[in-house]
Amino acid sequence: MESKTALKAQLLQETISNSPEETAALATEFGATLKPGDTLAFYGNLGTGKTFFIQQLCRFFATEEDPSSPTFTIVNEYHAANRLYIYHFDFYRLEHNAELANLGLEDYFFSDNLCFIEWADKIQDFLPPQRYEIHLDLIDGEPQSRNIRILKLNE
Repeated sequence: MESKTALKAQLLQETISNSPEETAALATEFGATLKPGDTLAFYGNLGTGKTFFIQQLCRFFATEEDPSSPTFTIVNEYHAANRLYIYHFDFYRLEHNAELANLGLEDYFFSDNLCFIEWADKIQDFLPPQRYEIHLDLIDGEPQSRNIRILKLNE
């Protein structure tokens, strides 16, 4: 659960991506900086590319499975090299926090694996204080373009 202490946010990067290829390159570059135990919280409206960004991260980590959004199952597990697991959450359909009771979020979030969380705003109070946030926003009049901000949060 998120600490009551004020969190510090550091903007690591802000980029305008004008194509899926540019977004894929950014995801790969960012993926190279991640380490086991990192949690990534994704923010953005429908169609901004949250799942695409995660798919590119999974490609970087050479997961055995093809990643897809776990909209109906809430979490998918992917196997990567060196016994690393990637947990991919999608809370789009979450209606009540009571639905989280039996998920064991802390077991996922505080493990030595990677957690990628779509629709993180729906579980804001449950996110670990140390995490990355990836914000994706559409750019008006440019259907292929996104403003992508990557922040690092900690206490």
